[in-house]
Amino acid sequence: MLHSAAEIVVSDVSVILGGRTVLADVTLKVEAGERLALLGPSGAGKTTLLRTIVGAVAPTSGRVSVDEADPFGPRREITRLRRTIGCVRQRDDLVPGLSARANILAGIAHRWSPADWVTIACGRVPRRFVPRLLDLAALHDITPLLPQRVEHLSGGERQRVALARALFGEPRLILADECTSGLDPVRAAVALRHLRASGSTVVATTHDLNVAGRCDRVVALRDGRIVYDGPPPATEEVERIYGTAGREDMVTGRWTI
Repeated sequence: MLHSAAEIVVSDVSVILGGRTVLADVTLKVEAGERLALLGPSGAGKTTLLRTIVGAVAPTSGRVSVDEADPFGPRREITRLRRTIGCVRQRDDLVPGLSARANILAGIAHRWSPADWVTIACGRVPRRFVPRLLDLAALHDITPLLPQRVEHLSGGERQRVALARALFGEPRLILADECTSGLDPVRAAVALRHLRASGSTVVATTHDLNVAGRCDRVVALRDGRIVYDGPPPATEEVERIYGTAGREDMVTGRWTI
């Protein structure tokens, strides 16, 4: 795809929530078009970092910018910025009562005309959105799921619908929080391939080295601090990131953390 990708700059960011330091002096630059995996144990601050980048959690100190725009700036700037970001959350936020098709289209609701609202409310798809919808549905193997209400779908099926929604608007930045956790290995590989091919900057949290290994770069957090920044980590780096248990599981060939 030919749309431009976004650059992220995180400068000396700390986040304190409920008296607990969740992020501590995090400095990070993600180049436009880069695919970055965030590793780290539960509670390390990975999701908070994503939420800070998208403007959902304000830093206690430090600064975040996406293409030099402030996610906590004037409302007009925030609105413009968020329309260029596709998000896949660990617990998907698909809307119950709506079909998979309507949920995917909702990812670009800001582009709907009054006629589009009527068409979608009647259970149809505006003609101009049909090619993109059918392409993504085929890529993610969700074509038969499109008319079904999302509460009737399995966890893996919902995850694939959420991925299609995040990609539908051709975002400049994709923030994915364990976006392959509900997928089998084959479908996870397909999803990652399409994220890479999107042309967007991608920041994805994961506990799976197979996922991290498909990214350009890995950043690992522990106790809110960056403890690794480089290519997918070798065995000797695992203990520093996850502790001894993570390394032992990797050595036995079972490591998915």
